[in-house]
Amino acid sequence: MTGTLIPVPTLRAVDALGVPMNGALLQWYLTGTTTPTPVYTSKTLATPLSNPVVSDSAGLFPAMFVDPAITYRAQLKTSGGSVVQDIDPVAAPVTPGAGSIVASMLASGVAIANLGFTPVNKAGDTATNLLLTNTVLAVTSAGYLGAPLNTQNAAYTLALGDAGKLILATTGGPYAWTIPPRASVAFPAGTAVVFRSVAGGTVTLTRGAAVTLRIAGSATDQDVALAQWGMATAIMDENDHWVISGVGIS
Repeated sequence: MTGTLIPVPTLRAVDALGVPMNGALLQWYLTGTTTPTPVYTSKTLATPLSNPVVSDSAGLFPAMFVDPAITYRAQLKTSGGSVVQDIDPVAAPVTPGAGSIVASMLASGVAIANLGFTPVNKAGDTATNLLLTNTVLAVTSAGYLGAPLNTQNAAYTLALGDAGKLILATTGGPYAWTIPPRASVAFPAGTAVVFRSVAGGTVTLTRGAAVTLRIAGSATDQDVALAQWGMATAIMDENDHWVISGVGIS
């Protein structure tokens, strides 16, 4: 068990006029009693101090460590034994309630169950190569530092996990990539997807049911062709309304 330093690490006994009390006595008891119980020289609780603890000529007491399992009563007395002040309780232990968190639980990771979620900074965790698997996406969701590649050399329909990614065609074509409606894939407003083709055939970005797709600067709603070496970014600026801008699109 580890002891706890009493709340004020340096205590000075003074009389009613503010004069230091030479040889003042600080007597420690179990709370509510006159049964002496010791305080200690260090947090190991290995060596008890004299009880009462005696101040020096300047009224200063040595550092005192208390047992956290004990609730104390303390009496400050003059060198002659007259009681100056009676304090009860002192250093009452804190008993965690059900579902609460204590330091030992944080250190071991047991506190996860009490938190109701798994923190990345619990003891022993290192935030290294965190992976994103989106099941529900919002504009405030964690994002990528770059644009991870999703190579698709065939017909393809965007999925929720494509938000923030680069959809890449490297061979073959022509084929179509479909932007689905929110009714089937719940992209939030602000979703951005990058498209790139180095394939020999044209990739057509095809609108799903109720999806609007416009080239930036145009009011025309249309499927968009992405030529070889073309690259473009599409952003859904409102529900099922996408705007695309880039090079090699028509």
